[in-house]
Amino acid sequence: MTDTSENTSKKPRKAGTQTGRRAIRAHFVDAMSRLEDSKRLTNAPDPNEPRVDPDDPERFIRPGKWDGYPDNAMPPHCPFTVVGRDTDGTVYCTTFTGHLRPLTRFDDITLADLSAPMTNDAMWAWPAWSKERKEVDEETGETKVIPPRVVRLETKTAARAIINEAARLPDFNPHDHHRGRGGWTNKGGEFVWHSGIWLFKSENGKITRSAPTMYDGFLYTRQKPSIEPWQEKVLPEESPAQRILQDLRTWKWARPYLDPFLALGWIVTALMGGALKARPIIFTTGGAGVGKSTLHELIKHVLHNCVFSSVDTTAAGIYQQVKQDSLPVMVDELESKANSMKAQSVIELARVAYSGGDIARGGQDHEGTLFTMRASFFFSAINPPPMKTQDKTRMAVLNLAALDKTDGIRRNVSVNPETDGRMFLRQIMDGWKSFNDELMPYYWGILREQGLDSRAIDTFGTLLSAAELVLGKQAMEDAGLPVADPGSLGEIIGEATSLERAERIDNWHQCLSHLLQSTIDAWKGGEKLTVGSVLEDMSIGQQPMDIDHGRDRLFAANLGVRKIGDPGRGFCLAVPKDGPMLKKIFAGTDWHESVWWDALKQAPAHVVITNAGNKQKVKINGELKHCLLVDLAAFEDYVNSLEREKE
Repeated sequence: MTDTSENTSKKPRKAGTQTGRRAIRAHFVDAMSRLEDSKRLTNAPDPNEPRVDPDDPERFIRPGKWDGYPDNAMPPHCPFTVVGRDTDGTVYCTTFTGHLRPLTRFDDITLADLSAPMTNDAMWAWPAWSKERKEVDEETGETKVIPPRVVRLETKTAARAIINEAARLPDFNPHDHHRGRGGWTNKGGEFVWHSGIWLFKSENGKITRSAPTMYDGFLYTRQKPSIEPWQEKVLPEESPAQRILQDLRTWKWARPYLDPFLALGWIVTALMGGALKARPIIFTTGGAGVGKSTLHELIKHVLHNCVFSSVDTTAAGIYQQVKQDSLPVMVDELESKANSMKAQSVIELARVAYSGGDIARGGQDHEGTLFTMRASFFFSAINPPPMKTQDKTRMAVLNLAALDKTDGIRRNVSVNPETDGRMFLRQIMDGWKSFNDELMPYYWGILREQGLDSRAIDTFGTLLSAAELVLGKQAMEDAGLPVADPGSLGEIIGEATSLERAERIDNWHQCLSHLLQSTIDAWKGGEKLTVGSVLEDMSIGQQPMDIDHGRDRLFAANLGVRKIGDPGRGFCLAVPKDGPMLKKIFAGTDWHESVWWDALKQAPAHVVITNAGNKQKVKINGELKHCLLVDLAAFEDYVNSLEREKE
């Protein structure tokens, strides 16, 4: 057991986990599996000895005498498997040990690597023979004829057979067809876990395993081992989830009634990985001393041997480590730093991984490389980096406050790295159907009633469903979250997420707000004006200006204005597609270089008018320009409606 506490308690708690006969049986099955694995990697018989015909056990095949020799087929007992080739002609094979190899050459070393430790089988398949020779017996003086023997592998013959086999198979693209370690689903929607050594499935309440292979159109290959599912069924009352939830509740969360459940849910979704439609992101924030790093250590130990964990890393460092895996990623101290985009690039990577998108990066010889990210991300920072709305909608931000000294003294969190993650994985595999068919629809309905959008539901609904999967409904009720009462639960979650949702405004709204808050190179009473203040003075300001005076000041920002009722209910701000001052206003934003034009067109048609015919043409600084017309009265009504929704 690993202690991740900041201070040591005098009375350590007994860790919740599976015990007794079932735990002993699980350890016994583990030991038998390791013994079976060790027997697999033995050497092949002498290459001169015949092999049993797999189609006729009573028939034996001599070296190089199999049907299809030398290159019209692949031989029986071939120690490696040809997977296919890509459009550039690179051939891919899996070795006897299950590793994927792109073949750039066909020499002795390459073929030995494919076959090891069964190289004798490859020599039997494509034999290179010694010459027949005569030998005189020194004692009798008799001359003996020594027949030819297999002495090595005929590499050119083997190469032709491999290339021919690759040509017969469908094209293979590692980016599209190769899956790494972690959680996945097959075509039937069943959960599959790739441990790096074996593929695991739950069938009729039992865990089955098979060697990595081509399965349902995807290639799984041998890789560095991660965890394997617990060998016995894990009930909610013996799951480590209740102990870990109790530990998580020792932190001082901003929403203590909800945040510990979300953190626990993330641990579970982290193991689901590529099997999920959406992989929620967690970002913990708080000042120094709130326990962010200790929280990382706790979760990292629960996910022992199946998590990528680092401090202040880069996006390149992450995807070079993760590759085809769907294992989770944890980054501590992802701080906002002046004049640095490093943290934002990591956030962008997590955003892409949320829905399993592709990332293109440059490679050697100026050739781009595609990465598909399907990992769950967990971040922490004192000062999070700037994030866009599309980033925030994919994450649950969990704020931590400083602990009282007495709280720190009492904290004594502990995990079982060798078993906790494995038990969670077993619960996922046994409960996958229930998770998708019952829990997810249940939370989807509750959150939808509270007006959460689909992405927020994907985030919070998935986390809560995962927490209930391992805890059980009763344990969540006992811990204070009324999951059995949809009305009460919905109100709690709706209220808890209201601030986060209030911060999320549409792209066009953000663009227009930026424009209204921008300063104009015009002065009033010794103060610089903003676009919004000019428009306010024109309508309800303390010192109203006439429309001509306001228009002149807007000209300084390459903007125009139309009178009330012409065509909008209020004044219409006229925004052209170009203009040097507009470019200056939007420089360094997402709406630079006239992107503001397309962004504003995303607004409701009654707020940003685009179909007013000739009234779209407005004279600005003596030049007639085609403009978008922002009806300021309609915009004010729109903003007021958003405020009412928050109440």
